[in-house]
Amino acid sequence: MAHEDGGGENPPGRHLPPRVGRRQVAEAIVRPIFAAVILLAGYFLLPIDKASSANLAGLIVGSLLLLAFVVWEIRHFVHSPYPVATAVEMLVALAAFYIVAFAATYFLLSEYGHDNFNERLTRIDALYFCLTVFTTTGFGDISASSQPARVIVSIQMASTLVLLGLGLRFLNILVTARARR
Repeated sequence: MAHEDGGGENPPGRHLPPRVGRRQVAEAIVRPIFAAVILLAGYFLLPIDKASSANLAGLIVGSLLLLAFVVWEIRHFVHSPYPVATAVEMLVALAAFYIVAFAATYFLLSEYGHDNFNERLTRIDALYFCLTVFTTTGFGDISASSQPARVIVSIQMASTLVLLGLGLRFLNILVTARARR
């Protein structure tokens, strides 16, 4: 019996996933963009700044939203009939999660310790700084001044390499194993 994508015969007893159509590709593009928009909206709208009376509630809600996001992404991957498309989608969503998490960390470091950076960071500044570290651009206009801030920046730099290298390899292994089932 030929597989519907024209890929030849199905091995006996093996069910191949249906062919990826335009709808699935569109969903694989839209979902991580939507997830990034939600993460960024939470980052900008949750009351996590020092001046807010609801900052603890904002941190708890933000943490719960990030946890729900991770659980949803894993669940979506496990149950997806399209492991390759889902793996790519998951990688994009993970990058958005990673950037928002570090940007929030930098913002909170600046908010609760004004000497952690060479200037006080707004949320936009923290996101910008995070992106310059993530992309290894490093313009030098914002820099970590304290030991704790330098440790966090160093963790982001090292984990970016790990994320790109091991993350791609890990997703490759997952996709290959999932495709074999």
